[in-house]
Amino acid sequence: MNFKHKTILAALHILIVAAVFSQEISELEIPLCHATSCGENTGDHEVHRYSGFSLCFRNSYKDAEWVSYTLTQEKLIKNARRTNKFTEDKSISTGSAKLSDYKASGYDRGHLAPAADMAWSEQSENESFLMSNMTPQLPQFNRGIWKEIEAQVRKYAQSLDFLIVATGPVLEKQPEEYKSIGQSKVRVPEYFYKVLLAKDKSGNWQSIGFIIPNEKSEHDIFSYKVCVNEVEERTSIDFFSALEDSIEEEVESQTENMFTQDYRVKPDNDTKLNLIIQD
Repeated sequence: MNFKHKTILAALHILIVAAVFSQEISELEIPLCHATSCGENTGDHEVHRYSGFSLCFRNSYKDAEWVSYTLTQEKLIKNARRTNKFTEDKSISTGSAKLSDYKASGYDRGHLAPAADMAWSEQSENESFLMSNMTPQLPQFNRGIWKEIEAQVRKYAQSLDFLIVATGPVLEKQPEEYKSIGQSKVRVPEYFYKVLLAKDKSGNWQSIGFIIPNEKSEHDIFSYKVCVNEVEERTSIDFFSALEDSIEEEVESQTENMFTQDYRVKPDNDTKLNLIIQD
């Protein structure tokens, strides 16, 4: 076999490995919920895929119950300018929340997939402003502890080959038990979660979860850390189900690992609270 043939075979091997890896990440990224377990959208659950993230929208709450995506070092490179063009999501069968629902409500249109995580392309950045990706968040929460944990996630991604992120509100009660805003009756979550999955330098899976109340907080983000199993119990969503069962159980019970090292991002001028209510 000559050098040219060896080079071609090596390139093909790299492509095959990359394709298999990409498929594995794609399967891990999508949680197992009512819609994904039965393989189709139902009346109250709609799964939609966009260029930078996927989500499952709960029509009875007018909130997404999960939004998931994968961050890489390449995706941390900013290629798009923040537009702030909040737009109704026409792909939701019963309609997403409207901008008017938030008018004078006292709540921010809080991103689930942050615009800063989607700035690697103009399309993904624009889609991050779809109203299906928004939930009612108190300004002190959205611009405080929630912004801090979003910055922490990007800090992790800077040091990892990839980072799988799933985030959303904890919808553990019936819709009518939550406060609502606007004519669309957008339910106001009481808690939000994030779960993370990545491999350490030895190739071992590591995960961590966070559950944070929708309120002002003076606490360190790590005071809200929990294992992924606890998030699953409260949300009835099965994260990272594509892992082998034995690995999944071990990984999702972790609360102390590489994620809990002192990577704390100190708030800068951009993360200080701005208490002007968004309309």
